[in-house]
Amino acid sequence: MKIGLIGAGPSNLFLAWLLRNEADFHIIEEDRRLGLPLHCTGLVSERMAIALGMSKRVFDNYYDKLTVTTDPYSTGVLLRFTNSRVIMLNRPGLEEYLYGKASLKMEHMGVRATDVNHKGVVKGSGGFEDSFDLVVIGEGARNVLSRRVLGTRLTTVSGIQVDGYSPYLRNLVDDDHHIIVLFNEKYSGRFFTWIVPRGGGEFRIGVVDDTSVVGLRFRRIISQFKVTPRRIFGGKIVLGSLNVNHGYKSVVAVGDSTGVTKALTGGGIITGMLTSLILARVIHESNTGVSERYSSMLNDTLGKLAKVYSTLSSMLYNNIELVERALKEINERHVEVNVPDYDNHMDALIRLLITNPKIGLKVIKYTPLINMGKFNLRSIISALL
Repeated sequence: MKIGLIGAGPSNLFLAWLLRNEADFHIIEEDRRLGLPLHCTGLVSERMAIALGMSKRVFDNYYDKLTVTTDPYSTGVLLRFTNSRVIMLNRPGLEEYLYGKASLKMEHMGVRATDVNHKGVVKGSGGFEDSFDLVVIGEGARNVLSRRVLGTRLTTVSGIQVDGYSPYLRNLVDDDHHIIVLFNEKYSGRFFTWIVPRGGGEFRIGVVDDTSVVGLRFRRIISQFKVTPRRIFGGKIVLGSLNVNHGYKSVVAVGDSTGVTKALTGGGIITGMLTSLILARVIHESNTGVSERYSSMLNDTLGKLAKVYSTLSSMLYNNIELVERALKEINERHVEVNVPDYDNHMDALIRLLITNPKIGLKVIKYTPLINMGKFNLRSIISALL
């Protein structure tokens, strides 16, 4: 089977690794080397990273604590990860690792795919044209080809991050294994801000907001936290998708291109690789009807979970003021919760309410004020079920 992979990100390279003895893979990648552009924080569950075969060589740091608060000076809610730590992946290193495991028949680096049709024909810059039995779109949040060919309409926000040094933050966060997440309209009016130590006095600091204001918010954070930038990067962050069709005829999508993500914990890398795992299973079982079977299986499994996270992310996007007000009530006391895993938000919330029932009584009064955005109660229940 001849498979064209549009994009040399983790999802496509993982697929080429999984099916290295079962198909001929051709990479079409617009950048001339792997790991570009750098745009994600790279925080994932250690348990899932190891389960998917990632080498510890691509782990830059680990974290066993995460504080959710309204400002760096308050205690907020401290989550301790008891079974599986959070790790920061070296994104370029991950892609190089997966590339080394994959078996590629042909590599077209520096070629941007400009057109794909349902018969599997791909056209690109520099006069590139080739046909494939299956084309896998892994273009990330760019959503050009996936929207045109599959009708996928991604819901995105903009994020900017910096790797830099800050003696100010070093005095504030003296543990290189402790993440700080800030819900504060002063920093982001739509989502949250994060402070992640990288070790040696360096931090990765990022913010998500509307495209029109995210740059201004970012500059304000850099100034307040007195950061000396070493590297600034960013891009679109996928909250979800309005589309449930992930494949048609000779074309399928994987990774962020599907809208199957976990924006609340930045788990796009893991969910992207899981979409490739599902696709690999479908291809392994049979080379016929791949797109239909893949789309159905993805929607019935990972897609259901993604709907829940998309709903929660979109609700959060419209209710930062309420989140901040609720957290300020919690900040009045020190709250600490042990949670097994970084990826399970509902488990963390349930454990928080069980161990601190008074918090639930304080927070519940804000429920009538929640802005549901495009969602209603029926859609939320449907997503959860």
